[in-house]
Parts: sequence; structure tokens; C-alpha cells
Amino acid sequence: MMAFTYQSAVDLARIPLNDAGKDRYPDAALLSFANHGMLQIFMRRPDLFAGRFDNPPHGEHLLTDVFPLSGEYVQILADYVTARAEMTDDEYINAGRAAMFMQLFASGAAI
Repeated sequence: MMAFTYQSAVDLARIPLNDAGKDRYPDAALLSFANHGMLQIFMRRPDLFAGRFDNPPHGEHLLTDVFPLSGEYVQILADYVTARAEMTDDEYINAGRAAMFMQLFASGAAI
């Protein structure tokens, strides 16, 4: 079984963003959102990082870095990345979608 990476979360975020070709959002932008999302997860659930080398997460991960949490948190992080990307688009068109993905993140990160 292959370990998840930050690229896994970014790739999952690209699905609802309809950006499989990486035309709208560069990897660097989505990775920045993913790094910030991990800090948000840490704020909500610091217990998930207990005993880990990068406790607290430093917010400087690479796409190829191994995702430090269990697999179910990859989609939760992807929801955060999607929400943040949606917020960078026209705020009036995507506000509802961005809020929906942020709510998915918030409810998942509370688990």
C-alpha cells in the first residue's frame, strides 16, 4: 500500500475544481493552501500530532512529503484546499461552493 502525500490532497482538490490539467491553479498555490490547512487541523485537533516528529506542523511541506495523518484526513485537507482555491476566484460566483467545502473541512477536522 502506497502512503499518501501532500500531492494526494492537492490532486483530490483538483477534482471539484475541474482543474485536472493544472491550468487554473498551480501546484505551488494549492500546496500553500494544504500547508495552511494542516495548521488549521493542528489548531482544532493537536492530539492528532502527539508524538510526531513535526509536532506542531511547520507549514512548509513539499508535494512529495508523506502525509502525516491517517488516510481519512487526506480528503478533509483536500476540502480545505478546494475551499481556499474557490475563495480566490470571483467571490460572488463561488462563495456558496467555497462555504460548502469549508464546512466539509470544519466538520471533518472536528472528528
